[in-house]
Amino acid sequence: MEKRFMKSGLAALFCVAALAALPVQAQQHLRLGVVELPPSRGNPYGGSGTPGIFTWSMFYDGLTFVDTKGVPGAALGQTWRNSDPTTWEFKLRAGVKFDNGEALDAEAVAAAVNWLLSEQGKAQVVAREVSNFASARAVDASTVEFKTKTPDAILPSRMANIFIVAPKAWKDSGLEGYSNKPVGTGSYRVESWAAEKVVLAARSDSWRPAKIPRVESISLPERPARTQALLSGQLDVVIGVDTGDIQRIRAAGAEVAIAPAPQVISLSMPNRVKPNSPFNDKRVRQAANFAVNKKAIVDGLFEGQAQVATQGATPTAFGYNPNVKGYPYDPDRAKKLLAEAGHPNGFKAVAEVVVGSFAGDSEMYQLMAQDLSKVGIQVELRPIRFPDWLRKYQSNGWDGDTFGLSWQLAPYMDVIRAVAYYSCAQRPAVFFCDEETQKVIDASNSELDKAKREKLLHQVQERYFDLAPALWLVEAIDVYGLSKRVRNFKDVNRTLLYHEMTLGG
Repeated sequence: MEKRFMKSGLAALFCVAALAALPVQAQQHLRLGVVELPPSRGNPYGGSGTPGIFTWSMFYDGLTFVDTKGVPGAALGQTWRNSDPTTWEFKLRAGVKFDNGEALDAEAVAAAVNWLLSEQGKAQVVAREVSNFASARAVDASTVEFKTKTPDAILPSRMANIFIVAPKAWKDSGLEGYSNKPVGTGSYRVESWAAEKVVLAARSDSWRPAKIPRVESISLPERPARTQALLSGQLDVVIGVDTGDIQRIRAAGAEVAIAPAPQVISLSMPNRVKPNSPFNDKRVRQAANFAVNKKAIVDGLFEGQAQVATQGATPTAFGYNPNVKGYPYDPDRAKKLLAEAGHPNGFKAVAEVVVGSFAGDSEMYQLMAQDLSKVGIQVELRPIRFPDWLRKYQSNGWDGDTFGLSWQLAPYMDVIRAVAYYSCAQRPAVFFCDEETQKVIDASNSELDKAKREKLLHQVQERYFDLAPALWLVEAIDVYGLSKRVRNFKDVNRTLLYHEMTLGG
């Protein structure tokens, strides 16, 4: 099992050597090492969150930007209001242009949303954000109106996840052409997009101008290669550093930034993938949660920086339920539940997981599998690349019985963001569904009173604790390695504020 996860030193050295062959970076040139570039390239609707956000946030914007407390603030939209329960009006920021010169106006915003509502658009991952939308229209050049089928309590937060594309370029290029040559409103414009590297140049006319003239975002899937490239001076910022390398990086004179990732790392246990899967039985899913010593994983791998996950949310998310205390480590109870479910001798299962995105994730899955084996659940871990994972996710075409899927809370910082994945309304393919819980989820989506909505979300968390749709493991952290010359590094819900970064001597 370990060999499937541990990348060879030879491969890591090859990656670093290839990187070192590049020209020496200029004084004002930022080189970024990421785990993956977005599989949908410059199409911001083909994925959501990791890994795209680390690249897209340089050249795309939404109407809002949600802070670490879950409060939506102004971005392309400056103000917004409910004119009635199913109507929202946004006033747009004046004077914003796409990097090809097109104006950011209400027609552009309406066109982006209406494309997501089209038959072609509905196939995109981000289309689920507008599944409750009835229409979008320009009231005037600076005002866009959204009509929803039912009240949507968090529509302003949803708009942080919908990046606006240039309507003429989108129409002229088509989805594939735009993916290869994206046009945005952000701090940078894309100069070139290759398989393993995106080159971006700062825009002098951006509404949020950058201080660093040039950025290269380089895909290095192997964590040792990223760390070595940082230490050798070939990279300025690396994402996904292992906690075990923190002291090594600091000893070499570089810096480390640690931020809570608004995600819960988990192993999904779907009840809508295979008709005869043991995980279709709630008792089996509960047994898996009792079987894993999560505190030992956190203490052993995360050096006190992370927390055991109690539910599919972190404490900073709206709707987190402090009364849900999580599953204690109780292997005897796990064995009893397995026997009650008809598996006294356990069973075998295949889990498809992506590793390398978070500190300690590969080792964490190994320790999880070891604990599961002690109660009879023999899990074969199959690491896959994120593009393959995304393809399987979109089609519900899993080869295994389970799969890794973080409970992603950004950019909303709202429980419903993660819950929506594990719901009967999940699109494009439902992998977990409980009809009674879905009624509470639907009610929370329509409840505009904040206090009442919070109570409904607490109910959802209590129900999901009982249903155990996932094996909740760790509240994720992000560990970044930084060269000494990087200044003003900021992470807001996994969005790096590139336009605020500077480079010293």
